[in-house]
Amino acid sequence: GTSLPMDRSLQQAKAANTVYVGSLLLASALTLQCAALSTSGVPEHVWQQVLDIEPNRHLQQLGQISEEGGVLTRTYLSGAHKQAAKQIKQWMQQAGMSADIDAIGNVHGVVEGSQPELGELIVGSHYDTVVDGGKYDGALGIILGISAVKAVLLEALYRAGKLQQQLQHWKLPNDGAAAADIVLSIEMVKGLLPGAVRVVAFCDEEGMRFKSTFWGSRALAGTFAQHNQLTASDANGTVFEDVLKESSGVQDPAAAVQALALDPKTVRGYVEFHLEQGPQLEAAGLPLAVVSAIAGQTWLTVSMEGEQGHAGTVPMLLRKDPMSGAAEGISVIEALCLGAQAVTGGRNLDDEGSEDDGEGLVCTVGRIQVHPNQVNIIPKWVNFTVDVRCKSQELREQIVGLIEEHLQPVCSKRRLSCTMSRLHDAKPVRSDGQLLGQLKSAVLKAQPIIQQLVPEEQQSQAQGNAMNQQAHGICDSRTSTDAEDDSSHPGSCSSAGHTQASASTFSVRQSSIPILVSGAGHDAMAMADLTKIAMVFVRCAGGISHNPAEHVDARDVTAAAAAFATFMEMDLLDVAAIKDEWH
Repeated sequence: GTSLPMDRSLQQAKAANTVYVGSLLLASALTLQCAALSTSGVPEHVWQQVLDIEPNRHLQQLGQISEEGGVLTRTYLSGAHKQAAKQIKQWMQQAGMSADIDAIGNVHGVVEGSQPELGELIVGSHYDTVVDGGKYDGALGIILGISAVKAVLLEALYRAGKLQQQLQHWKLPNDGAAAADIVLSIEMVKGLLPGAVRVVAFCDEEGMRFKSTFWGSRALAGTFAQHNQLTASDANGTVFEDVLKESSGVQDPAAAVQALALDPKTVRGYVEFHLEQGPQLEAAGLPLAVVSAIAGQTWLTVSMEGEQGHAGTVPMLLRKDPMSGAAEGISVIEALCLGAQAVTGGRNLDDEGSEDDGEGLVCTVGRIQVHPNQVNIIPKWVNFTVDVRCKSQELREQIVGLIEEHLQPVCSKRRLSCTMSRLHDAKPVRSDGQLLGQLKSAVLKAQPIIQQLVPEEQQSQAQGNAMNQQAHGICDSRTSTDAEDDSSHPGSCSSAGHTQASASTFSVRQSSIPILVSGAGHDAMAMADLTKIAMVFVRCAGGISHNPAEHVDARDVTAAAAAFATFMEMDLLDVAAIKDEWH
């Protein structure tokens, strides 16, 4: 793959010697004693390194791996895709996990539990990108998962009294230079956790190459064959199973994919952290939200046919104009969806904390085709698509029915022939209530360490944003002179030149947890066929995604990492307590 230009701090990080922690032999498994990370025991510079410096640096490093220069493109099984997989595997190993890349390209990092009967908690997201995409979509969930695992293991080792001597030797430099990654050996953490944790970097969620989504997660969920993905072909006519045979050396692709399916009995849940890809958290001034559901989808095609004619000779009242009919129909669809939102409380962001307030209904007309599509001709026909998304299956079906019902009078009035057909249906997926509750509690429990890692002055002072991002190697493409002269945007520092939210109002403090409905599909959607799922959204700048301007503030990355690690500790405490109750 082609590496994008690295800034000075990343070059320093690459050149730094990695700090290795010597192996420790643990006599017995440690039962976790607290459901929150220590704010007084583990030295602050260690938390700063693992939950702040490392995840932000790794996101930037992963964002350099691209198959073309100048933009970020990492499509499935390209050279850059394989390079990224190797890098992620290395980070997993440095976090104390055993790691491997499976037959289709998923990267697995596993910390075995001392009690296998408790099953695995799976966390992760995808490492492929769209063409000319952003650094955070998918990658954020992977890097946060790795950092959270490392933090939980360090906390457990500290509580066991095993790391004090080593910890006092770890110091972050005072000049803002890059520090070396802390590395845990597999031997050190063996048998440390009661339940296993698996971090998965899914190989392909976007579907850019083979035009089908959720490759990695469907393989683990055991639903790969149901979607005929083995026989899918790319733009060059190359069939996927042939790619596995030729480039990956897989003799029997069907058997290899089937072998990747996990047993639901061995999994205790799936959790995914993901950037919001929308503007609501930024507008609310909050870094994190839990996701109550991933909306179901219905795609429709509406066809209106009239009578083609001369634009200058056919009187307005005698026309059978499908373009005018489509314009009226699209307005009717918008009114229907807005009206349904008013009745159902369809806003996506719920500050009151009730996951049943609002169904997240949205309707979109995204494509219009016109024939003959000429300036001086009344069209013969117009086709347009309608995308209806909602977390309620019942409401979505009602809206689809109402669209058809209300379009017919429009067509009749205009003497048009109209048909409506379905292109695609996907059922909604709701988050598990218990996992959702744990995640909400984790965000609140993590507040002390978040405030320790991101002090109030970094949240309230105008210089905080630029200082924090520079420390992590996140700066825009302007020269240093340009940046100094741009006094009107003191908090601006982004590779795409996107102006961040005003530093004077920026905060990672959070006393309530909003609830969102995800209108976009995620790997959690496919993993719901295997186990219970839940998600957390992280604030992103301007709600922009699938775009080079996609950005998550370094401080929000830190807050998310701390919340994720706290959730893992709570989960492990819970499963250990349940096991004790059984006995």
